[in-house]
Order: sequence, then structure tokens, then C-alpha cells
Amino acid sequence: MAEIKITQKDLYTRIMTEMNYDEEVVAFCQKKLDQLARNAARPRKTKVNLEVEQFRADVLAKLAEKAEPVTNKDMAAEFGVSAQKMSAALRVLVKDGKVERIEPEKKSGSATFQIAE
Repeated sequence: MAEIKITQKDLYTRIMTEMNYDEEVVAFCQKKLDQLARNAARPRKTKVNLEVEQFRADVLAKLAEKAEPVTNKDMAAEFGVSAQKMSAALRVLVKDGKVERIEPEKKSGSATFQIAE
């Protein structure tokens, strides 16, 4: 038999309808519905925190200072962070269109990055 999924809002509304003769149950359900409405109206927290946004801004500023494209490894060494952390920051900046990724001419080379024009 297929599992039926029901939201908390639907559940409390149904309980209120079925047990409308019990004021205590109705009050409890109304309280829960009000809490759900408040939670839905509250802005959701994002995973991106201010520290990560600031790091990306610092990377972008440092890239703007560079005359030539630089590698992920060089940028990571300059900031004293892991290549993975720098790669993640650069990937987001490329996706946002703020930074260009330049593929290496040779397969053995490393991609370089510069400010998008």
C-alpha cells in the first residue's frame, strides 16, 4: 500500500475539524498552526555565511590586482588556505560571472583565473 504523506498544517487542521467539540484540543491545534505560519514567514537561513562571502570578496579583490592570470595553487598559497577552499571560492566566482577560468594549452598544465572582462 502506498504511503500517504500529510503536512503538519493539514494534520492539525483535520484534528481541529474532527475534534471541534474539545476546546482544549482546538486551542492546542490553533497554537501549532500559528507557530507553523510564523516559521513559514521567517526568512530561511542560507548555508553561505558572512565569512565565506568575505573570503570570496577578498579573492576577487586580489585577482583584480593581478596583471596576469593566476593558478588556484598560487592563490591558495597567497591566502594560506587549502587548494580545495580556494577552488570552491573560484568555482562560485566563475559561476557568478565575476571571474574567468582559462583552460591550459597543455593537458598537463593548470587552469588559470582572472577577473572577467
